Amino acid sequence: MAALLPLVASAEEIDGILDRFKDPEKGHSVFISKGHWSWGISGGYRSFEAGGNGAGDGFSILSLLNIGNGYLKMYNASPSFSYFVADDLSLGLSLDYSGYSLDTDIRLDFRNMFDINNVVSELDDPQTQEEIKEMSSALNVRLSGRHMVRNAWGESLKLRKYLSFFGSNTFAVFGEARLYGSYANIDSCPIDVDGVYQTEKARTSYVWNAGLKLAGGLCVRLRDNSAITLSIPLVGANYQYTYQHKTNTLNDAHMSSFSISRDLDYLAVQIGYVHYIAPKKKH
Repeated sequence: MAALLPLVASAEEIDGILDRFKDPEKGHSVFISKGHWSWGISGGYRSFEAGGNGAGDGFSILSLLNIGNGYLKMYNASPSFSYFVADDLSLGLSLDYSGYSLDTDIRLDFRNMFDINNVVSELDDPQTQEEIKEMSSALNVRLSGRHMVRNAWGESLKLRKYLSFFGSNTFAVFGEARLYGSYANIDSCPIDVDGVYQTEKARTSYVWNAGLKLAGGLCVRLRDNSAITLSIPLVGANYQYTYQHKTNTLNDAHMSSFSISRDLDYLAVQIGYVHYIAPKKKH
């Protein structure tokens, strides 16, 4: 009998936790009730640098093989509107903008592998030292230097389901399905040795996307009937059609593809603000 007491206590504790999901009137906890409207905006900004002023001479492998520099900036913003068609279930529309700028200087630099600086320091003749340095420059081979800018516009139809976190009126988790379409243009041109963009050799790509994404997130309600949200895309199916125009050439390119991929990436995280508008009370 004594051995059953811990089990009985555990069962009562679990029942106590589950009771927090229940509402006296509706039988379950409601985070946002049916009939509410909401509007808000979400967005994000990320940057990443490999090499350049912030990381020495560039990204390297085992401090021997240097493979160049790169700088990436990503940004997005999405104003949205939605209506709660049922308790904790909203249907909404968002207008989406995203973009990035990318500068790369990709090269194979083998000088560290041969320890050129050490070789030069052991030579006494200054002229020979200069000749060795000039010869070693051939070990630094530039493969590509490009500047790319992407801008995309689209819209998404979103269905979001909230679940109150242990019956809380402040915290909730949510799952979301997004049916989206977008158009983007990408401009890409080589970078000359002195850092000048060679626009006469530019490539412009026009990209159309359509698909479905599943996302999850966290919602924290504030006192003034607003909330802060954190949204993370998880997986998606995407169809993409690309038309690429190459300046001063005849070999334009067309490509289409379909993919199903995991999208769990900190670069896709969005932070948002949402304001809820309660339905008018009937007199």
